[in-house]
Amino acid sequence: MMHKRMMGVLMPLFSMRRSGDAGIGDLLALEQWVDWAAAHRVGFLQILPVNALGRDDVPSPYSAISSVALEPLYLSPERVPGMPEQRDPYPEEAPPLQRPGGRDWADYARVRQYKDYWLRRAWERFESEEAFAPLRAVCAAWCAEQGSWLEDFAAFVVASTAFGTVAWWHWPEQNPDVIRHYAHSTAVADAAFRYTCWLQWLCAREWAMVRAHADAAGVQLMGDVPIGVSAASADVFFERHLFDLSWSGGAPAEGNFAEDPFTAKWGQNWGIPLYRWEVMAQDGYAWWGRRVRKLGEIVRMCRVDHILGFYRIYAFPWMPERNAEFLDLSPDEAAARCGGRRPGFRPRPDWEPADRRANLEQGDRLLRQLQAAAPELQLIGEDLGCVPDYVRPDLSALRIAGYKIPHWEIDERQRIVPGSSYNPCSFATYATHDFPPLCNDWNDWYMAVAHARDVAYDETLSPDEIRDALLAGRDCGRVLAWLGDFAGLTREQSLVPWSSVIKEALLRALCASRSDYAALMWTELFDVPVRLNTPGTCGGANWRARMPFTAAEAAALPQSALLERLIRESKRG
Repeated sequence: MMHKRMMGVLMPLFSMRRSGDAGIGDLLALEQWVDWAAAHRVGFLQILPVNALGRDDVPSPYSAISSVALEPLYLSPERVPGMPEQRDPYPEEAPPLQRPGGRDWADYARVRQYKDYWLRRAWERFESEEAFAPLRAVCAAWCAEQGSWLEDFAAFVVASTAFGTVAWWHWPEQNPDVIRHYAHSTAVADAAFRYTCWLQWLCAREWAMVRAHADAAGVQLMGDVPIGVSAASADVFFERHLFDLSWSGGAPAEGNFAEDPFTAKWGQNWGIPLYRWEVMAQDGYAWWGRRVRKLGEIVRMCRVDHILGFYRIYAFPWMPERNAEFLDLSPDEAAARCGGRRPGFRPRPDWEPADRRANLEQGDRLLRQLQAAAPELQLIGEDLGCVPDYVRPDLSALRIAGYKIPHWEIDERQRIVPGSSYNPCSFATYATHDFPPLCNDWNDWYMAVAHARDVAYDETLSPDEIRDALLAGRDCGRVLAWLGDFAGLTREQSLVPWSSVIKEALLRALCASRSDYAALMWTELFDVPVRLNTPGTCGGANWRARMPFTAAEAAALPQSALLERLIRESKRG
C-alpha cells in the first residue's frame, strides 16, 4: 500500500539518546523519537538494519550474523522481566581527550559488557523464580513457534562463543549437525543456548511494543534489508546450499571513494556470498520469504539496500581479507591469481540485449516474490550506483519507490531536474548514511570554488596543481549551481558558504518535490556535521555517532519547528 507524500528522518538506533540509556540508543529511545515525530508531523522514522551483530569492536549493521535474529544491544533494561531494579549505572565514558568523540560515540564493547552482565542477572531470576512461571510458558511457546531459524541461530552463538569467532570456517568442527548437537552437549552449552533464545524472545516482545506504539501514534517505522548476508552468519553456516561462497558480492568502482584506494580502483568488496537463485527457487524462495516476513513484524516500510543486486550483482573472486593483495595488480594479474576469474557482474553482465532481458526478468521475478511474501510491507528500493536503464521503469511498475538524489538527477542539457518533475513513486533525499551530511559537502564544494578563484595569483603552485584546482572548482561550482536552481536560489545566493538560508531553501524544495517519500538524515536536520559511515573503511567513527540531545530536548530546538512548518506548507504528512 503506497502512503502518499510522507516526510521522514533517518535515525539509526545506535545514534539515539535518552536519559538513563546504557551508552547506546535503545527501543525506549525509539518510542520517544516516535512521539517527537508524531508531534512534528514526521510520517516515518528510518532506521538501519537491527539484526544480531558479531562481537566486533565497531560492528557494521550490514554485517549481521543472522538475517532474522534481532540485536539484544537495543533492549531497554527497564522492560526486561527479572531485571534488578537497583543496578549500577552505566559507567561514564572516557573524556574526549582520551577517546576521540567522547560521549558522542557509541562504545559497543563497553555497552555489550555492561548490558550482558545485567541481562544475565535478569535471566537467572527469570529461570528460577516462581513469579516468572507464566512468562516462562509464554517464552517457551514463542520459541517453539519459531522453528529451525531460532535453534540454528542459538547453536551458532554457542559455537562461535566457544571457538572465539563467528568466522565458522576457522572452527575445528564445521558439520552443522555436529554443531546442533554440541549446543546441548554440556550443561554450560545448553544454558547458553537457552539464554540466547530468551534474548530473542525479549527482542520480539519489546519490538512488538514499539510497533504498537508507532502504529497508535500514526508514525511508520522504516527498516532496512541488505541485499546480502554475511558469510560469517548462522544462515550461511546452516544453509550453505543456498549460497555461492566462491564469489564475494559488492559494487563496481565509480571513482567516488578517494578515502580508500582499493574502493577507488576496484570497487566495494562487501564479503557477502552470492545467492544460488536456482536452488532457492526450488522451495519458492522460502529463505527470502522468512526474512521479509520477520522484518514485517516490526516495521511497515523497508529500504532494500542495493536492490540492483536482484537483477545482477558485481562480484569479486576473492574475499575482502585479500583486498590488499590485489590493490596494485592489473586486471590480468588479478585474474591469473584467481584461475582466470575476474571481477564483474553475475550471473551475467548487461552488454548483450539477451542478457539484459534475462537480468530484467530475474529482478522482476524475485522482487515480486518479496512483495508476495510480505504484502503489507512497503518496499523502498535503494537503486543508486551503476544503474541499468531497465531497472527504474521496472521498480515503478512494481510500485517500489526508487531513490532521487537531487544533485544526481541531471538532464541531457546538464540541468538539474526540478522536484516538480519527479515520478511520485520515488524517495527523495540529499544523502544516505554512506555520505557526509549535505552541509559538509556544500562547504567542501564552496571551498573548492574559492580556491579556484585564488590559484591564478598563487605563485607557489605548479601548472598541474593550478589545472587541477580550476577543474575541481568548475565541477564543484556546477553542483552548487544545480542545487541552487533546485532550491530556487540565484547563482549569487548559491556560491556562498552554508547558511540557515540555504538550508531552509533546500529543505523546502525537498518537501515540495512530487516524491511520495522524502527524508533527511538527523545530522542534516539538526546541523551536526558528522558522518555515519565511510565506505571502504572499518572501525573508527563508523556507525558510532550519537545525538547530543534526547527527543524531548530536540523538541525544543528550532530545527524541529522548522521541519514541522515546512511539512505543513508542503502538505506532507
